[in-house]
Amino acid sequence: MKCKLVQNRYPVQRFLNCCTKTLLLLLLGCLIWLPSLSISFAQTDKHFPHLIDNGGFIVNDGSKNLRHREKELFIPASTLKIFTCLAALEILGEEYRFETHFFLDDQQNLYIKGFGDPFLTSEVIRTIAEELYNRGVRQILAIRLDETSYPAIFSADGAGHTSNPFDAPNGALAVNFNSVPIFVSAGGTITSGEAQTPEIPVMYETGKNLPPGAHRININILQKQKTLSPSLRYTGELITALFNSAGITIQNGFHAARTPAHLPAIYIHRSEKNLREIVRSCLQYSNNYIANQLFLACGADSYGFPASWDKARRRFNAYAKDRLRLSTKEFYMVEGSGISRKNRISPAGLLKAVKRFSPYADLLNRRGKILIKSGTLSDVFCYAGFLDHHNRTLPFVIMLNQQKNNRDQLLTALYLAMNDNYQ
Repeated sequence: MKCKLVQNRYPVQRFLNCCTKTLLLLLLGCLIWLPSLSISFAQTDKHFPHLIDNGGFIVNDGSKNLRHREKELFIPASTLKIFTCLAALEILGEEYRFETHFFLDDQQNLYIKGFGDPFLTSEVIRTIAEELYNRGVRQILAIRLDETSYPAIFSADGAGHTSNPFDAPNGALAVNFNSVPIFVSAGGTITSGEAQTPEIPVMYETGKNLPPGAHRININILQKQKTLSPSLRYTGELITALFNSAGITIQNGFHAARTPAHLPAIYIHRSEKNLREIVRSCLQYSNNYIANQLFLACGADSYGFPASWDKARRRFNAYAKDRLRLSTKEFYMVEGSGISRKNRISPAGLLKAVKRFSPYADLLNRRGKILIKSGTLSDVFCYAGFLDHHNRTLPFVIMLNQQKNNRDQLLTALYLAMNDNYQ
């Protein structure tokens, strides 16, 4: 399904909109034709077999009626992002800001060491270039790109080898969410797909076989060049172009290199977004790249750099046990976005995270009386969030691992059952 770009003043949001999985028609739309029906819970329960081939649900309405297979493990898809974002907010703190460090040696080599900032966009790189220029940086012998804080971070389990931006790899020093904005004219001319990002060589390679139109391309479709990963090459080309436009000349290009331990930082850039703002974007646009940058950051914060998938898993397992009292029978997590089909959690287990997320409920998308996060993979259809019902906010989880996408019908049936419970 194609999605439209939302026109606003923030190009980042326009990109994230394209990564959004379109939410299906939700409760209020379904209820347009349902108020005339009167369905008791017993009657509703009779309809569950044709709605649920393989799945479960739970609604925290104070009764024990609205639950089904709630302790069995299912694939959560992107509803897992609620869990990831909750843990990040509690482990790192709402005001946490990612950092990127800059160093100059005595030969005027500029070392740039990344620490996983998910919002190193073209606009941010331009701001950094202007800051360095104002600090007296005019000429650089070479740029040394240091991604050693996230070494050997490959794509998340479940990410495909496609050009789609939701499969983009994670990393310590990645720009523009590791996706390239490209526009291909009717005549085949390739240019940048957005005003704030200059034309750079990777665009010509990633766009050479694309049809006319605007595209966002996962940088990982390119092959590694000697010591440079596609991601680091993209970062180097973009930084070079934006530094040049700011008046900083670079004599010998860019390379991958480890920052010497003795060098003091000449500038530390702290993300313009705090963690709460990052979480809002992650949930609003269901962005896999952001979710896994948070996942990896939590592991590094607790066990030290370099970050790794294993450290992140260990930290989230500890969080699940200590904060949510989740046993291994209720939870298994291999990455933080929900893209992996190896992730498993029970509806009751995810409900614990949703309930604890209530102070941050406003970070979820609102659809009528519902604050909601959807999750969709092939044969996986899930919802989690909060229902406003009779002046109460009720956490709920629906997890369907089946061919039929009946989550809207099931949510409607549950809402009607709650009405009967309150009569």
